[in-house]
Amino acid sequence: MILQIVGYKNSGKTTLVEHSVKLLKAQGYRVVTVKHHGHEGDDISLEQGVDHMKHFEAGADQSIVQGHQVQQTVTRTDNTDLEAIIANSITIAYDIVIVEGFKKASYDKVILYNNNDSYYNLSQLSHVVYELNTESQLSFKDYDAWLLDWVKG
Repeated sequence: MILQIVGYKNSGKTTLVEHSVKLLKAQGYRVVTVKHHGHEGDDISLEQGVDHMKHFEAGADQSIVQGHQVQQTVTRTDNTDLEAIIANSITIAYDIVIVEGFKKASYDKVILYNNNDSYYNLSQLSHVVYELNTESQLSFKDYDAWLLDWVKG
């Protein structure tokens, strides 16, 4: 089960992803998130100076660090589509993947908008199943009920 949360910069996507994860975890679901770093020309920032990043900076194609209960993996890869990321990068069992971004992918989408232009453009995307006006909706109550129904199928 895959749900995309899409919108333009500063529309509340990360806030809604965080809220959704907390809600779903409270219901006992296993949740994975994937985020598209949509800042054109900039890559994601990586922690510098720690040992596994020294390995990566030396040229390793993938570097993995294991802590007591957390594992982090950094992998060199070309700009990959969402389907490949889900198929190749998720390594644990899950009930739902929540995706922030990847507007052009073909999964169910929640669109976040704060003006008419944003609404018009985002409503043209495929698979829109829920619309959230972040300027007028102060409570996630309706969204919460919708999300839990959506997950139950």
